[in-house]
Amino acid sequence: MAPRSFFTEVLADGPIGYWRLGENPGTATAADASGHLNDGTYSGTITLGQPGFHGGDTAALFDGKPDLNSRVVVLNSDSLNPPNITIEAKVRWDGPNTFQQRILEKSSFAELAQYGLSILPDGRVQVEIRTSAATTSVNVASVGVAALGSETHIVATYDGAVIRIYLNGVLDPSETAAPGSISPKPPTDANKLESGVGIGNQVQRERPFMGLIDEVALYPTALSAARILAHYQSQFAKRIVFQYAAKFFLGKSTGTVLAPGVYFTAINVHNPTYSTVAFRFKIAVALPGVKPGPVSAFFPARLGPDEALEIDSPDILKRAGANAEFLKGFVVIESPVELDVVSVYTASGSTGQVETLHTERVPARRVELGAPDLIPIPDAKGSFCRRKDSTLTVTVKNQGEGPAGPSTTQVDFFAFGKVTQPTPALAAGASVDLTFAIPPGCFDPNCEFLITVDLNNEVDESDETNNIAKGACLG
Repeated sequence: MAPRSFFTEVLADGPIGYWRLGENPGTATAADASGHLNDGTYSGTITLGQPGFHGGDTAALFDGKPDLNSRVVVLNSDSLNPPNITIEAKVRWDGPNTFQQRILEKSSFAELAQYGLSILPDGRVQVEIRTSAATTSVNVASVGVAALGSETHIVATYDGAVIRIYLNGVLDPSETAAPGSISPKPPTDANKLESGVGIGNQVQRERPFMGLIDEVALYPTALSAARILAHYQSQFAKRIVFQYAAKFFLGKSTGTVLAPGVYFTAINVHNPTYSTVAFRFKIAVALPGVKPGPVSAFFPARLGPDEALEIDSPDILKRAGANAEFLKGFVVIESPVELDVVSVYTASGSTGQVETLHTERVPARRVELGAPDLIPIPDAKGSFCRRKDSTLTVTVKNQGEGPAGPSTTQVDFFAFGKVTQPTPALAAGASVDLTFAIPPGCFDPNCEFLITVDLNNEVDESDETNNIAKGACLG
């Protein structure tokens, strides 16, 4: 699931179906967050609980194999038959599998889509709309392609006259006229399954998607370009999280650090809100002698409205990565909303009975996640000349602590011209390779160039002074 800012933008536009695909492994139902009760059912070998995009929670991984019947099936309903539509999803396409891979399709007319969104084997996005003015579906393929192995935000709209495709918030040139409205297929008891919505595949035929799918939404209108861009950009806003550092000490002390005895810690976490909250926690061990101990990875957790859970001594020992009879440190909890966190400490002496008991409410600390920082990266020898024939490869990396939105990278070949390339959004620590054509005549005798990332200052970076690098390829 995406950051809450994205979730808020989606709900603001009144979706008729919104499948976040953030359920825990083993869950059978793909919940509809739109309020229209269009829940889906998982089948096949869909892997849930995969890391989501841009600091979100989790997404669903589809295997792309036609013999495993992997799909989410949503039964047909009145709300899923609008005259106009917007289809939205975030995907990580993992490559071709000889099929037209369905992100979403409502299969309502034999082998024709009522409406659908796919990725073709060459990476282009295809939209299909069966209109009232046509006897077959109108198919439109994008000019741009979905990124291979990294996130693409894909939106398709139909306003009764034109089909449009947006990739990462930008309108694709494939805009196509298609007058009329979507041919409806109202639900009956007999057709609720066969004319339902399939996510990651068609409902009945095999068109399996290979890769991650997250945040699938349908709207009964064609969203404007401004709203689509707002959805996309909302993922990159700086986020505030609430952090709690709960002290723990547990196990048997011989008296070297604490008084002799056996110590226990139980950290209670309560969700006081009216919505399900996904949060995470890690274990930071403190060693004596002014030595830092190991820090675990973050572990995911989830609480429904007014639910509570406990992180106790066995939980901490299991996840701490330390083998010791006595352990001290912190359980660090991060949440998008404020929680109630209370620590309970008990200790027993030689009798084995509780001799001390103490409770402590752990205060929240507001933490603003860091900003992105885009830089050009040289090769292992420190050279920016990564040449193959008449092309130059430039690696752009986000070395900052926050996600970077889309930007533009330019290579200035001086007297021989400038070449620009759109740069996709990059999560913290991520990088992308861009290919630039070297202009004819540049080797005179050497080809010198200047690389500028975030050319138009589209990204609010922590350091705006390190975007430029100079290089040369010897002739």
